[in-house]
Amino acid sequence: MNFETIDMGGYNLHLIKTKKFKTITIDVDFYREIKKEEITKRNLLKMILLDSSREYKTERDLIIESENLYDIKITSSISRLGNFSNLSFQTKFLNEKFTEENMNEESITFFLDLIFNPNVKDGAFENVEKQKNKLRQQIISIKDNKIKYSMLKMMETVKDRPYSYNTFGYIEKIDEITGKNLYEYYQKVLNEDQIDIFVLGDFDSYEMKEIFKNKFKINTFKKNNKNILVKELPIRKRIVKYKEEDNVNQVQLLMLCSLNNLTDYERKYVIKLYGEILGGSSNSILFNTVREKKGYCYYINSMVKSYDNILIINSGIEKENVDKCLKLIRKCMKEMREGKFTDEVITSSKNTITSSIRASFDNPIGVINSYFSKILVGSDDPLERIDKFNNITKEELVKVSKKVNFYIVLTLEKGEENEED
Repeated sequence: MNFETIDMGGYNLHLIKTKKFKTITIDVDFYREIKKEEITKRNLLKMILLDSSREYKTERDLIIESENLYDIKITSSISRLGNFSNLSFQTKFLNEKFTEENMNEESITFFLDLIFNPNVKDGAFENVEKQKNKLRQQIISIKDNKIKYSMLKMMETVKDRPYSYNTFGYIEKIDEITGKNLYEYYQKVLNEDQIDIFVLGDFDSYEMKEIFKNKFKINTFKKNNKNILVKELPIRKRIVKYKEEDNVNQVQLLMLCSLNNLTDYERKYVIKLYGEILGGSSNSILFNTVREKKGYCYYINSMVKSYDNILIINSGIEKENVDKCLKLIRKCMKEMREGKFTDEVITSSKNTITSSIRASFDNPIGVINSYFSKILVGSDDPLERIDKFNNITKEELVKVSKKVNFYIVLTLEKGEENEED
């Protein structure tokens, strides 16, 4: 693949040339330091911009034009990496090289118009109330997913960290949003967010640059100098029992661990392999010990968020098994600190991670995410990453395991009064 970055004045245009796919994929990223008071507007913005545009004002208009462009796909999302919030818009359409028409420029124009030429009247977004109702329902529905809901409740116990925010936004903030103040926030995003645009596919670089140059301009380039790393948690342990009156068929058990004093190498590689060995798959230590051998839980897994400096263990269990499950999890982690785990589980976990890296390059978005990660955090090229994961030693895993410390244990269960020890 050929990778080229072009300074377009107000944003960076990244061209990834490859003949591997029959489609053109474009990813537009707006990212900045996350602020709790902006989350609800940011979520609504990702919805309102795809609702209509200055030229295509109704849902019917959008559907007709999408079908004319060989059923072009357009999506939006919000993600977070450390201290940064990324508002992303993506499109994928059939490359004109595989059609009888010259459709690339028209498809790109349609996509960019949604983002940069929104449906605005008298300085206010149209159709805001419809999207506010949709967002309200999305936030309410979180409670129906007990895994997500328990995760949210655990994170809320941690103060002053971006992962403690509800990534969907806050219902109490929705009614404060109007078409006018949302459009004002949109202008703020254009003027203050760092903007990176990725184009992946088989195309002429000069022609692609000219399309973007002629379609829109942003005057000032913004560089995010904020440290992406979230401040570490102190080493301590709290136990929180969050009671729910609603129907909770099983207890959700979550453990939040702080990651302290990781090196850059440990953050990018060793702690991720540690998390995979501990609870990343059905071959992991926790799955085989807590679920398969003892049958204490319905499921159990661990996930590493290295730029948040945390590791999360998540499990669904019967209430009578809570204490036994906790003790066994702690025993498994203690044994990892003592080096009591096999070469077989190390090899299996390395294979899982490296296979995932290879598979990501069979997907256009996976390729783009790899390059975006390189820009944000200085990730290595895929082949280098595979080599570094394969070369991690057991001694390095034991060393990093001693930097994992319990912070909060939370259970979500039936009851009326919350408890905290």
